[in-house]
Amino acid sequence: MLSDESSFISLQESSRWRSIKIMHLVLFLNSTGFSIILPSVWPYLQELSPTVNYSFLGLAVAGYSVGQLIASPSMGKWSTIRGKVTLPLQVCLCIGVVGNLIYGLARLFKHTELRLWCVVVGRVISGIGAGCIAIARSYQATVTTQDERTLVVSRGSMAQALGFIVGPGLSLLASLAKNGVVVGGVELSQYTLPAFISVTLIVINIVLVALFFREGSMPAEFMVNSLVQSSEVATLRVKWPGVAVCNLLFFIAMASFTICETLNTPILQAEMGLSQSEAIKWSSILLTTSSVFSLLTFSISARIGRRFGERKMMGIAFLLSALAYTLIYPFGPGHIPRIQIAPLRNITIHNATEEVTGCSWQNEWCTTQKRLNVYQFIIANAVLLFSYPLAVVMIMSRTSKILGPHPQGTVMGVLTGVGCLARTIGPAIFSTIFQAYGPPVVSIIMVCTCLCGSLSIVIAHPLLNTFDSRIRSLNAEIFT
Repeated sequence: MLSDESSFISLQESSRWRSIKIMHLVLFLNSTGFSIILPSVWPYLQELSPTVNYSFLGLAVAGYSVGQLIASPSMGKWSTIRGKVTLPLQVCLCIGVVGNLIYGLARLFKHTELRLWCVVVGRVISGIGAGCIAIARSYQATVTTQDERTLVVSRGSMAQALGFIVGPGLSLLASLAKNGVVVGGVELSQYTLPAFISVTLIVINIVLVALFFREGSMPAEFMVNSLVQSSEVATLRVKWPGVAVCNLLFFIAMASFTICETLNTPILQAEMGLSQSEAIKWSSILLTTSSVFSLLTFSISARIGRRFGERKMMGIAFLLSALAYTLIYPFGPGHIPRIQIAPLRNITIHNATEEVTGCSWQNEWCTTQKRLNVYQFIIANAVLLFSYPLAVVMIMSRTSKILGPHPQGTVMGVLTGVGCLARTIGPAIFSTIFQAYGPPVVSIIMVCTCLCGSLSIVIAHPLLNTFDSRIRSLNAEIFT
């Protein structure tokens, strides 16, 4: 009898950990599908309409985050009400398929403006499908004990970081289909293949969840820990100003990364005098290689935080981000290559012979500003993709420690929402700024913003004390 009970528990544990690993795969494939599209968004818009401006790029990129901002809390609440995550998860994945198909099939519409808005709508719907990220994280927190959670969550973050490395690499492979083919009236080119690859990845997710995901019961250890935590909640109040500071810092960190990721392709095209396809290729290579720094940072950030202190490393991360944006300022030598001075018609995959090349003819700054050194730009990306994950891990860890034994689900949900808001506002605003003034103004504003992040850590230092340290200080006062 005892043997049968042990065998049953062992099977339950095996099923629980298999399901956790499926959630890691969901996070990996979702981030891969997201990042594979980013390098080609701007050239795709240009291919659909040669006169499109950078402001529309901001809408297309921000649309994804708008959708995710809408979906994350609503899908999380739906899964909470149901008490199960499988149906909400599968619904999100199916929505993601629809969004990517709309994006990839935009060229089927006759009117240029309608094509452009199909791209934006497709990204918004894809963002709604990304509500699966909130569901996956919620599931991981629900079925793990306190001791297991740090390991499980860190592996989930590593899976996402790996997806951000693999995605641009797949985009690079898609860019090899320069001339494209037509299959059943559907164009498969370097601009649309990323969307169809993303659809394939989501379908793989749907199959994996259907075949291998099983919702296990909550571990007994977690129930015990929850009861212990409930008895400690009344001991000391949370310092909500400290949580607010963490949300502000998280907004800056997410915005700094998304702005760079959004503007990489247009900066390369304008500053280096590249064609659309060349800009996609080199942007993909740059994001893939630089993301190695991001993956390494995620793997060592916990040890760095313990060794040198989380608040100190948060400050250093924002200083490094300021350095990265300083390097995006075009100091020369020389000026931007004056290749495109009038609008060019993009090629169609049937009969055209030219691509939009170099700096857009619509931007006056193309004829006056100095050129950005390519090595300077590469170093800037590498520094930012080291500082960004360091800041994110330190901020999330510090927020959790400020909360201590208090319930963390709502606060962490708000923190995720703040990240979505940053990814929405950042590209929309800074694409417009880039359109009007070029890289220098983007560089100056972001340097000042990142320096303000470091300064706020210094000013708010006492507010960022952990809950445990406050309890120790209180006990020391009582017993002395």
